[in-house]
Amino acid sequence: MDSQFKQVVGSDFIEFRPSGEDYKLAAQRSEEMGILANSYTKGSGRMYGMLGEIAVEKYIGNAVNCGSSSKSYDLITESGTTIEVKTKRARTIPKPEYMASVENKKTHMFKNDLFVFLRAQDSMTRLWILGWIKTDSFKRRAEFKKAGEPDGTSGFTFRVDGYHIPIKKLKKITDLPEYLRSC
Repeated sequence: MDSQFKQVVGSDFIEFRPSGEDYKLAAQRSEEMGILANSYTKGSGRMYGMLGEIAVEKYIGNAVNCGSSSKSYDLITESGTTIEVKTKRARTIPKPEYMASVENKKTHMFKNDLFVFLRAQDSMTRLWILGWIKTDSFKRRAEFKKAGEPDGTSGFTFRVDGYHIPIKKLKKITDLPEYLRSC
């Protein structure tokens, strides 16, 4: 495993520590993207998202970033598997009972093959690659919550309509490279 990655002790997560070049590339991609019309964070989450994409791109090793050419996925592998990367900000390392979430976007929902979920430390010095799930499985297993609804376990209130699944129900990220080789 590359020195930027390390297994998180006591979990299935992989920690990624971005390099100076990663920050530079994330800033460039973020600038190229601009602020999306439906962004509830008004663009403040772009760097986190771009760093998440870079982490996954480096971790799996055979994917290409799609840039702004697709709204349905972020990466595509040599075999044509499309991957949507979802990165959420976090203050601390996430717990398995926390939720992996996909915001409800009616125009381009679920037009990817799989999702990879991450959390990014507020300082952007560490990201945790949490796991992955095939899109068809996510659609069947995730629970839809409307904005303003509580999650029922931690007192967290959902900010936007979306689909949610506990992190512990994702596939181990360490299994993803092998799965992609079999596609």
